[in-house]
This record gives sequence, C-alpha cells and structure tokens, in this order.
Amino acid sequence: MLDLTQLDQPAMLTLAHDPATASEQLQALAEWLKLVQVSHSIQPSTSLHYLTMLAPQGPLAIFLERSNASPVVEALVANPNTPATVALEFAAAVPAAFFANPALDSWLLANPNLFHQIEPLRVLQLLRYANIPAPSLALIRTISPAIAQTVELHIGSNPALAADWYAQYQSHQQQVALPAVEATILLQELLCLNAISEPMLGWLRQSSLEQHQRLFMQVAASSTPAFEPQTLDFSPKYATLLDAPFAQRLLVANSNDVKGLAILAEDDEPKIRLVVAQNQATPRTVHQLLELDDSQHVRAALASNHSITPTLLLMLARDHSWSGLPIRLAAARNPVATPEILALLAQDQASLVRQTVLQSQHIAPEIGQQVRQRALIEALYALDPWLHLLACGHPATPIEHLTKAVRSPWWLGRAALAENPSCPSAVLEQLANDGNCYVRLLAQRRFQHT
Repeated sequence: MLDLTQLDQPAMLTLAHDPATASEQLQALAEWLKLVQVSHSIQPSTSLHYLTMLAPQGPLAIFLERSNASPVVEALVANPNTPATVALEFAAAVPAAFFANPALDSWLLANPNLFHQIEPLRVLQLLRYANIPAPSLALIRTISPAIAQTVELHIGSNPALAADWYAQYQSHQQQVALPAVEATILLQELLCLNAISEPMLGWLRQSSLEQHQRLFMQVAASSTPAFEPQTLDFSPKYATLLDAPFAQRLLVANSNDVKGLAILAEDDEPKIRLVVAQNQATPRTVHQLLELDDSQHVRAALASNHSITPTLLLMLARDHSWSGLPIRLAAARNPVATPEILALLAQDQASLVRQTVLQSQHIAPEIGQQVRQRALIEALYALDPWLHLLACGHPATPIEHLTKAVRSPWWLGRAALAENPSCPSAVLEQLANDGNCYVRLLAQRRFQHT
C-alpha cells in the first residue's frame, strides 16, 4: 500500500500527473492534501498579530483563502482517473484543470446532476472562471434560481448589456438583502465609525425593518456607578469569617475592612468573591489572587475595579476566549486602561468590545482607525452578502484581506472590489478576466483610467 508520508512534493506531483495512477491512490492523495493543508491559525505557536490580523477571520475564510490551489492539486483534478466527486471537491480552487479533464463529458453523461453535489457558494465561486463550456453552464443553471441568475450574467452565456449597463449593475446592488438581525451589533459599530457611505447608507435608511430603524436612534451610553465601600459597624471574627452566614460575609465584602476582604477573596461562594473583586478597597496584593480565579465573572469584576494596576488590567485584557468577553468589556470601560490596552482591545474580535473602546475619552485617532479596520475585516468574512459587499468596496479594508476578495463567491463583492480605489493592479488584472460580465467591465474600465 502506498505510504504518502514517504513522498516528497515532486513525487506527489508525478503521482497526480500519471494517467496510470489508480483512482484509489488518487483519492488517498486527495485526502492527504486536505489533511496537510491545515490553516496556520490553529497552530499553538502562531503570533497574536497573525491571529488577529492575518489569519482567517470569519466563516467566509474557507472560500477566500487560497489553500487548495497547488501544482499537485491541479494535476490531481486534471487526471482522468481521479474520481468525479474528488475532482469536484477541488474544482472551485483550480477550475481550469477541472474543465480540462478529459473525463468531464463522461462524468456529466453518467450524472447530469453532478454540479448539484457542490455547496452553493462553491458553485458561485466556480462561476468566477470565464472559460466554462456551454454544456456545463447549462447544467449549473439548473441548480437553483439564484445560481441561474448568476449564470445569466456569465460571459459564457453571452449576456446582452445595454448602453446603461452601469445603471443595471447598480440595480443589482440594491437588490442585495439587507443584513439580518444577527448582524445588528456589527452594523451599529460600522455606523458609529461612519464606515457605511452612500448609496448603501441610503438603502439601510429606507428599510422598514425595526432592527434597521433602531440603528439610527441615538442611545445614551450607560455609565457604571462607582463602587463605594462601606465602614462596618461591627468587628468581624476573622478566624471564623469564612463560616459566617452569607449576609454577614456580603457586608464585609462590601466594606473597607482590608483584612476581611483578603480572607473573603478565597470564599467558596463566587458571588462573595465577585463583590470583593470589584471593591476598590480590596488590597492590590489580593488582586493577584483574584486574577487567577476560576470564575470569569469574578475576573470581569476585577477588570472593572478602578484601583487595579494597568499591568494586571493588561493581563486580563489578553483573555481572548469567547468566555472572556465580559472581562475585555470591563477592561475597555475601566478608566485605568492605558493606550496600550485600548490598542489591544481595538483589535478585538467582538464588536461590542471595539465599540466600548470607541467610547473611551483617552483613545488616539490611530486607535479609532484600527477599530474601523477590524470592523471591516469582520464584515468582509461574514456570511452576509450585504456586509461583504460593503467591506469589498471600502478603501479602508486592510489590503492583506481585501485582495482575498478576488475569490469571493458573490460577483457583486468582486465588482465592488473592482471599483475600490485601494484595489491593487495585480488584482484588477485578475478581475478583468472574471467570468461575470459586470466584474470584467468594471475592472477593464479601471484599467483605462490608470
């Protein structure tokens, strides 16, 4: 049995090219390629900068990343002995090799619904390729009405564009469904950042849906009341304090009794430890213990404490887990937060944290720009065509992410990229050969004006 672990890249390429290679071996090679092409973002040694700025940032990343396009994959997909289902799996990554496969006609003859086996977004991505044979386009058209509309605009369908083709293109843009309620938080952030410009801002204003109308209502930011520790009117029995009734322990936790607070930091009841953590009278030496607490709520209370040291607050702000969201929110609200802490939280994956950073009176202009970039990155990788369209067309979307939109499954996203003044010439060159007629025209028009 073939041991793929013993083969180097040239040997794998030879194996994939050889038409005499058995289909079982080609299928095993495909599985091996999928196994070794794992994103760097799951590697434990990966830097924080890579994870927050360069790594796949959302669900659309599996479509935008170019992980499966390699000479071995191209040879594998072009080999007539490769099983149809295997070739189909890699088709969107290397469409030229797929449609050049000599076995394609026989595959489609045996199974006219072969293209129905591809995930719809992969089909849309496949339609980026301009040289799809007419018989294949006809079969792809039968998958769904939405895909049929995209096929109609494919260059292989010879679409007839009128002189006012740009107005028709804008009409297609306006037909994109506005974001669902799940995207409300990100939409609110983008609005606060003035990252939504016309005409998309106008489309949002015209929406009759309540979640969109609420976006334009000014909501006053709620402030957290200051914690005022009380002076006890009794002397606690420190030796037995941990065994005292809950009500008595709570009184001490809310007090300025330093010795009692130090004892209650190790209380079995998380509610008591939480009050101790947020109490500004709690000694900073006790903060070190509370920072290691196994309750995220206790650690969030500590992050809200105005007497915490910036060094310890920075440690708490580095909890990038989703369960650590309340901790990072509290850190962003804390006036103790330094420019370094705010800059860190400006890159947070949670929109709520980034919006909280924006409310700080101590942020520098560059931090506001970082927040906007991070929001646009999230929009780019969202499984929402409207948000994706917004990010593809925004000049402030970081270039290392923006260029990936050339592989967007939605042609309107690629069209917005073609119009984006930040789009590099090398990407424009690819878009000028796109399968969609509007994307091609927009990219070619940009070339004429450069």
